[in-house]
Amino acid sequence: MAQEPELADSTKPVILNPINITATRSERQSKEIPNAITTIDRYPQQNFQPGVTLDEFARSTPGVFFQNQANFSQDLRISIRGFGARSAFGVRGIQMRVDGIPQTLPDGQTQLDSIDPSLIDQMAIVRGPLASLYGNASGGMIGMETRAAPDEQFVLSPRQVFGQYGLFKSELFAGGRHTRFDYTVFGSHLQQNGWRDHSNVQNYFSQAKLNFNVSDDADLMLLFRKFYSPEAKDPGGLTLDQVRENPKQAASRNAQFNAGEEVNQEQMGIRFRKRPSVGQEISFTAHMLHRDFQNRLPFFDGGQVQFDRLVGGISLQYRHDHTLFNRPNRLIVGVDYGIQNDDRQRFNNDAGKRGTLTLNQIERVQNVGPFFRNEWRVFDKLDLVLGGRWDWLHYQVQDTFRDDGNQSGNKTLSQGSGTAGLVYHLNEQHQIYTNVASVFETPTTTELVNNPSGKGGFNPNLNPQTSLSQELGVRGLLHGFHYETTLFYIHSWDEILPFELPSSPGRAFFRNTGESSRLGVETRLATPEWKGLRGEISYTYSDFEFEKFIVDDASLKGNAYPGIPPHRWEGLLRYAHPHGFFGQLHVQHVGSFFVNDTNSVANHAYNLGQLLFGWGARYRWLESSIFIGVNNLFDESYNANTRINAAFGRYFEPGAPINVFGGLRIRISPF
Repeated sequence: MAQEPELADSTKPVILNPINITATRSERQSKEIPNAITTIDRYPQQNFQPGVTLDEFARSTPGVFFQNQANFSQDLRISIRGFGARSAFGVRGIQMRVDGIPQTLPDGQTQLDSIDPSLIDQMAIVRGPLASLYGNASGGMIGMETRAAPDEQFVLSPRQVFGQYGLFKSELFAGGRHTRFDYTVFGSHLQQNGWRDHSNVQNYFSQAKLNFNVSDDADLMLLFRKFYSPEAKDPGGLTLDQVRENPKQAASRNAQFNAGEEVNQEQMGIRFRKRPSVGQEISFTAHMLHRDFQNRLPFFDGGQVQFDRLVGGISLQYRHDHTLFNRPNRLIVGVDYGIQNDDRQRFNNDAGKRGTLTLNQIERVQNVGPFFRNEWRVFDKLDLVLGGRWDWLHYQVQDTFRDDGNQSGNKTLSQGSGTAGLVYHLNEQHQIYTNVASVFETPTTTELVNNPSGKGGFNPNLNPQTSLSQELGVRGLLHGFHYETTLFYIHSWDEILPFELPSSPGRAFFRNTGESSRLGVETRLATPEWKGLRGEISYTYSDFEFEKFIVDDASLKGNAYPGIPPHRWEGLLRYAHPHGFFGQLHVQHVGSFFVNDTNSVANHAYNLGQLLFGWGARYRWLESSIFIGVNNLFDESYNANTRINAAFGRYFEPGAPINVFGGLRIRISPF
């Protein structure tokens, strides 16, 4: 694990290889994995980002598209090869873990509000299916490690960020390391008025992570996390005419019904690892989460939602390194169990005030998933990977609101997922890889209970989606240049997409398409460091379309998949001077894309840039830095988010014009 970066280290050469990751449930070098994978270790310039959304950490990653950085009631939208693009809020179709603790619920949804980007130390992004390891909603995987304890006995590091539109973020990091024990403690407070009307947010976050070396062959991690957001307003989507008239305005209904949310969440996790002998490891993980959620949607009938959520889970895994036919082999077997219980109510939204109860039900999801993965060095230059998993999910709803009849019910969904992959090592620095994998993705409880009929219970017409993915890639290190290119094709059945009804604008309902296909190319090139200068460039091509889809008796075959730009490229240039000056320039181009299934409305192309620069110095045990940054460097008029298939043409959420932020960071290590 990379340690807390120091300015004094910013001029040292960056070693690109080897990179060890745990995204495949055991520590491996990325060159041994037959998947497209991007690993990002925290580098000094990331200490001087605003620390507001996770995309700040994952810039220049091909195949990954971020939207909705400014609407905190809807959450950051992340899509990997189109998985996740359907999300009306939160993350769908992607598994996410922090410090090995699942953030994705048993039903497949992930809320990102309780992850502070300033705390992330490393991020591994697997672009493509990992359902054979993680099960439901594994069209991609993002694994994060939070900042490790520093080498010193004690370090204290406060940070303060200011910016336009009322941006104010305070952070405090502390940590230390002893012989058999290390710890980190982190807390932050964020508030922001927002550029658009009715878009202010305020939240508090804290985390404590404790690591114990129980013995020479065993370790224990304890994790405690708290998130509280008393306010996150939703300015809503606008029509194209409204955007042209006044992009700052909130949707009138969102202001009328005071659309937004409040969240209070606690999470704890424990991980114990034991190595009984050389080449063997047993790990046990357990976690619990409580989330108290309330939100207001921009309509009257059932427009206020409240639920009390309890989530628990355990995972048991065994890894054995041995030989198979006198060749190195690694076998991983395990089982995951998760349970989710939501006590949900809906009330009428009477101009922002709570009205009459319209729905009261308890929703429960249980998930059991045994899995295996085998990694075998068949020949000196050829690795073979096989994996499989069987997922069993049981959904149950108990209707305690009987005014409209008893909507109680249950349904069971189960299916296997598999993968097979090869890695051919041309030499120590260059590899060709390929894989075939299947994906099984069920609707989330929120998607199931948003019933277009207006009744409680589950939507009986919403089914799981399945996909088959094929991938071929090449990667390597040539004269210090790190390169990768991946070609993939994914065919999906019963793809789940959102839509809105005129009677409930702002509320997403979901339906299955027939079939869809995704053909794409992802490529990235990173330069070696030269006199403190280093650059990256990436390009993503996405040709996603419906193969079979009928809506209102009209065939949409051949239409482009909404929400995904066919062309996107990013560039990142970083500089660090020995005397403490540093800078960074990030630019991206997002091509135009459609925002509805019928392809009748498109979001225009746009170019964004961020310029960051500052200066830092160190004297004995004190290190300090000042920094300033410019967002939307080219002052582009663009939409930061698009609402797929929104009612009344309210597809667009405009982004802020050029704006400035800055701050101060101090690091104190007195011992």
